[in-house]
Amino acid sequence: MKSYAVVALFDPLDVGAVINRRAWPAHVTLASNFVTSASTSGIARAVYEAAPVDAPMRVHVGEQALFGPNRDVRVRLVDSNQAVSVHNRLADQFESLPGFVPEEPAYWRQGYRPHLTLGPAAAGEGDRETSNCVVIVEIRDTDARVLAAFNSRGAL
Repeated sequence: MKSYAVVALFDPLDVGAVINRRAWPAHVTLASNFVTSASTSGIARAVYEAAPVDAPMRVHVGEQALFGPNRDVRVRLVDSNQAVSVHNRLADQFESLPGFVPEEPAYWRQGYRPHLTLGPAAAGEGDRETSNCVVIVEIRDTDARVLAAFNSRGAL
């Protein structure tokens, strides 16, 4: 099965865009890597039902932390009740998809910590950012491909 993630972007990406995973644009992870046997349209419908862009997502960028099983992924925590709410709605939707399994269950539901993965375009501590775009990506070895994109008006 393929692996997917859902992220909120500060600058939109086109459907079909392929991004090197080491050069992600600034984003807040809303649903970390998961697998499902659902079709792309089924995943997109679940995201749409969760209404992740019913209003612009505002985040306040906080301190650095280390994530991942080896604690070697640098992130900045973000303060956003909105991100937590969207994550929980996404989890509600995804858990009903066929074959759904989060790759790191500890990072779902109560273990979810909104964060901005640090990369070349990352924001700094104290910054305030607004996202108007949410994308579903298929995670590959070294890159990710945008499968669907949503803004406050629906699918892009």
